[in-house]
Amino acid sequence: MSHYYTNEETPDVPSSFSFELAGRRFPMKSNAGVFSKDKLDEGTRVLLETVLQEADGQGPVLDMGCGIGPVAKVIASLWQVPVTAVDVNEKAAGLARENTGGLPVTVLVADGVQGQGYANILINPPIRTGKETVYRLLAECVQALKEQGVLWIVMRKDHGVKSAMKHLEDLGCQVQRVNRDKGFWVLKVSRESQTD
Repeated sequence: MSHYYTNEETPDVPSSFSFELAGRRFPMKSNAGVFSKDKLDEGTRVLLETVLQEADGQGPVLDMGCGIGPVAKVIASLWQVPVTAVDVNEKAAGLARENTGGLPVTVLVADGVQGQGYANILINPPIRTGKETVYRLLAECVQALKEQGVLWIVMRKDHGVKSAMKHLEDLGCQVQRVNRDKGFWVLKVSRESQTD
């Protein structure tokens, strides 16, 4: 839990790992006190595999809750588009800067969405922070999409994904489940067109 909304001092235990995706290997620097510190989180892997297959590859992209930066690194490397990566955890954000060095990635420390007009937004919501925080972040993501933009969400089925879908529909979004894998659902969310 400590890796989410605290910046408390955790001991420095630098480490590294790598993962393979889309036929490429991505090395990552890591440390104690960050989310999924020693491997690519399974939900994030399912999200990335789905987005790489389903999305249009357009930027700019927002990686919301970037952690140490695996999503930003993969998307910026493969799509060659600008990515804004945001996380509330300063240690994670510092690692994300290291891990995405030389790529068109801007890493920001903030509690919430930064910027507007994104073509694609990816989020693996911080479920343990509670429904109120998750729903706030999802609403902010929807507002930050450009008109034809798409929000991609990965959630475990048993972590309230159906109620999250209803919440997004109540916000006036079109919500489609585009993948189901290892207990995770990937949702494709777009804003309803404002024109008839």
